[in-house]
Amino acid sequence: MKNRNSNFSITFEWNSLIKDLIRNFWAIILAAIIAWMGINVFEKSVYTPTYTSSAVLVVRSKAGTSGMYSNLSASSEMATIFTEVFKQQSLKKLAAEHLGYDSFNGTISAEINGSTNIMNINVKSTDPETAFKLLSSVLEVYPKVSEFVFTDAVIDVLSAPRMPVSPSNSVLTRYRNHIVLLAMVFVAGLIVLFSLMRETVKEEKGFSDKIDGDLIGTVSHERPHRSFKEMLQHKKRSMLINDAYSSLKFSEDFQRIATKLEYAKRNKDERVFEIISVAENEGKSTIAANLAIALSNRGYRVVLLDLDVRKPSMHKIFEFKEEIETDFSDVLSQKVAFSKFNFFRYRKSDLLIAFNKKAHSESSDLFQNDVLGQCIEVLREKVDFVIIDTPPASVSADAITVSSLVDGVLLAIRTDVVPVQDINDAILSISDAGGKLAGCILNNVYKPFTLFGQMGSDETGYYGYSTYYKNHSKFNSFPVSAEDIPDEDFSAGDLDKTSFN
Repeated sequence: MKNRNSNFSITFEWNSLIKDLIRNFWAIILAAIIAWMGINVFEKSVYTPTYTSSAVLVVRSKAGTSGMYSNLSASSEMATIFTEVFKQQSLKKLAAEHLGYDSFNGTISAEINGSTNIMNINVKSTDPETAFKLLSSVLEVYPKVSEFVFTDAVIDVLSAPRMPVSPSNSVLTRYRNHIVLLAMVFVAGLIVLFSLMRETVKEEKGFSDKIDGDLIGTVSHERPHRSFKEMLQHKKRSMLINDAYSSLKFSEDFQRIATKLEYAKRNKDERVFEIISVAENEGKSTIAANLAIALSNRGYRVVLLDLDVRKPSMHKIFEFKEEIETDFSDVLSQKVAFSKFNFFRYRKSDLLIAFNKKAHSESSDLFQNDVLGQCIEVLREKVDFVIIDTPPASVSADAITVSSLVDGVLLAIRTDVVPVQDINDAILSISDAGGKLAGCILNNVYKPFTLFGQMGSDETGYYGYSTYYKNHSKFNSFPVSAEDIPDEDFSAGDLDKTSFN
């Protein structure tokens, strides 16, 4: 087992990042809602709005009525004194009495604008109308107080007070949209951070640094829907390499892996391979089916065994809708002799499939006897390749049990699904059970992000739909007994009495 780099690493993969953002978009929206509601709760429970009505005044000397700024120094000095006048309690009392109020329900402030004789007057109150009325009243009654301070001073109103339309202390309210946006950006940033830090296999680059196994092939991402209508209906197609809609790149990926299995057979006489995965929905069954097809297309005699008895899916992948008398699980449970079991031939090819349609929640007993081993030994002598699809290792120990009966185990790894530690633990379990890891297949690999690639200017095209594939049956509808098959195909042993549909 090779040494891996144990140092933590951050892997950027654009598709994984986008999927995480889309998958967790609800969290971003929830953050916006929480921020919006938090501001509302704060305003109603803690926050007290304050409204400010303002006016701009100019202080000048009576002698300088013809020139407002003729004696700026004197006027500025008077304005400074008048700011204190406007803060006097007596002025507030007069303004309240003028309005018929018991008290001055607000605060008043006055300040000079720089070193000029321009004065800003502000009245704050919890009610916008009250603030406006109080300031208006102050401007009406201030002469009764100011005449005792400066007899030769005149105050002109440059800007009359107005009714305030929004609170002057509403920092949260004023920047409500900014706060909501900031909350959304913060949560999105956390999603991106966790995505980058997640220790999974996201791409082919760096695979050898994380996984204790050799990568013998990758399978590119294939669109699961033929059209936008199918996507809306959540209708997925069977992704087989001889499907008219399959991309050339998708087919070539399996051809490369099939070439390596050819090499293993030719040099080491390894012909029985088990396809497993750590978790569900990693595409192991699709990989098993396509490898079997790729090998049979090269003229090899191939048997595909569906041993995922907990959740059989081969009949769905091949769209096999015919009724069958016996499942292969009946052979394992010794209800039916292997010699009596019916395989199904795929499109008059040299691919024979053993289907299961019945799910078994308790399947351990099916693999505890020697029946499977005996079946494999019989098939080993009669065919070129045996491809076995088994349950995920995390769901059942059946896959680990079968690993000791085959020549090699192919571990299907879907990008960015299973933690690296779990994958390496599964590899170690295969070794401990006496199995041999033939290699790993990285599934659902997205092509690197490029401008031309996203515009569709690449070399992975799709063939058009063929009426031949549309109308041609995938399976022979008439029974063919073993006696009708030439001796060089299946002629000896327990397969003599087996019929193939």
